[in-house]
Amino acid sequence: MSNITRVLFALLCVIVIACGGGGPGDPGGGSGGVGPFSSIRLEAVLDGTTIVIDPTNVFVGEKVKFKLTAIDGGVVGNPRITLNINNWSMTGTPGGSLASNGLYSGSPTASVSTGTASASFEGLTFTSSVRVVQPQAVITGKIRLTTGQGVSKLQIQALDASANVVATGLSGADGMIRMSLPTTATKFNVDFSIADPTLIYYIRQFAYNGKDYSPGVSGCVAPLPTLTN
Repeated sequence: MSNITRVLFALLCVIVIACGGGGPGDPGGGSGGVGPFSSIRLEAVLDGTTIVIDPTNVFVGEKVKFKLTAIDGGVVGNPRITLNINNWSMTGTPGGSLASNGLYSGSPTASVSTGTASASFEGLTFTSSVRVVQPQAVITGKIRLTTGQGVSKLQIQALDASANVVATGLSGADGMIRMSLPTTATKFNVDFSIADPTLIYYIRQFAYNGKDYSPGVSGCVAPLPTLTN
């Protein structure tokens, strides 16, 4: 991995309109906190760190810890805590193995298919796609609203010169993204259609390097710097 090109970028998602509001929290079950719990989300972090990653861009040989976190309404300050979950399982063949405590060990070679990691809490099931990739050029950055809040589940689409999608990556719970893409990628776009449904914002454009882009306008995509292995 010594020859990986790392490109840092920052995306600013423009809030167009806010609507709706949050629903009631999920009941607490004593799984690592007091409860009741709300805003439960699935996160994937590099094992032994707090670095949130995209589980569809697990690099070969990496160890990743899947976890469920929630806001604990029974504690002063309503902190976000990690729930004690030991029922993680995997379907499909993403390359690697997933332990019941959420520790995923990526295979030493890239996978040709995608699997699904899942866990349940208080009758709710949380899932995430998983895939092991061979890192080529790597981009890292953060997707955030104009308020500074990170945006999860936004998909970055890397495009080649013919506008073909050659790689994709998802932003994590804190808005951070790390993805591998081939050196043939020259531009990128943002897909808002699979954004975190708990967000109360409607987003339709993004800013990058001081310029605005709108996925709704044909050909309005952002350029990538030249990439090398």
